[in-house]
Amino acid sequence: MESPPLVTIYIATQNRPDMLVRAVSSCVAQTYSPLEVIVVDDGSEEVNAQRNQKLLADYPQVKYVRLPQPAGAPVARNTAINLAQGEFITGLDDDDEFKPERVSELLQHWYSNSDCAFLCTGYTVISEGNRVFKFARRARTINYQHLLYANVVGNQLFTLTSTLRAIDGFDPSLPSCQDYDTWLRLAAAFGKGYRINSTSYILHQEHQSGRISVSERREAGYKLLLDKHRKFMTNAQLASHQVNYALHNNKVMPWGAFFRLPLTQCLRVLKTLLVRHGWSRLFVSRGLPR
Repeated sequence: MESPPLVTIYIATQNRPDMLVRAVSSCVAQTYSPLEVIVVDDGSEEVNAQRNQKLLADYPQVKYVRLPQPAGAPVARNTAINLAQGEFITGLDDDDEFKPERVSELLQHWYSNSDCAFLCTGYTVISEGNRVFKFARRARTINYQHLLYANVVGNQLFTLTSTLRAIDGFDPSLPSCQDYDTWLRLAAAFGKGYRINSTSYILHQEHQSGRISVSERREAGYKLLLDKHRKFMTNAQLASHQVNYALHNNKVMPWGAFFRLPLTQCLRVLKTLLVRHGWSRLFVSRGLPR
């Protein structure tokens, strides 16, 4: 009988030891074995790096790598990808966590969806006030054309380590949207993926704040992403990104772009709008710069 394959989980972190220990604990608590957990510290301040090392001393199965200077999350993730010994690989943000069954269910679905290049799941979202809701629960196929409309994968996926290496991992030149760019390149090179009916990724948003610097970095990265992939997009897909920009940056809905979308994309947008903002945002209209 063959041994079960090794799965690598990578975590990039910077100056968040209290959140990191929650993330690592959720990896160690996985029902699946064998696992390799690689934490790459993206140049944390000395006091936080020492706290990281002290906290992770309780987890000998975790590999800890510290970059001497901050290099950005893509470099930290790529460092882990290059070090990974697992046949399969997936990521976790340092402020989020996994449900215990996550890796096990992903691997199980991998063997029942052998024609897929990647798998992903929906989310259990914890927002301000500790409100909990489930998002993107519906099982579905995700191909390259779907991804050109929007990042319907999310911030993490499950795939072969060799696949991420073949596309050179994450692009360090993007200040944000590196995950979306990676999924686009992966799907273009290796084909479709599948979202399983699960919300085993716990996305913590209760600690977030609307800092201007973060918003500016997100906007700059999004524009660079579009410049990189625009030539592959149809007019409807470009309109989708006008709408997506409004959704994710608290802008008013650009209805002209919205009505250029296919029905399935219209429904996706309306669902997201209602979940995030309620009905009031549906009745105010203002254009969005192209």
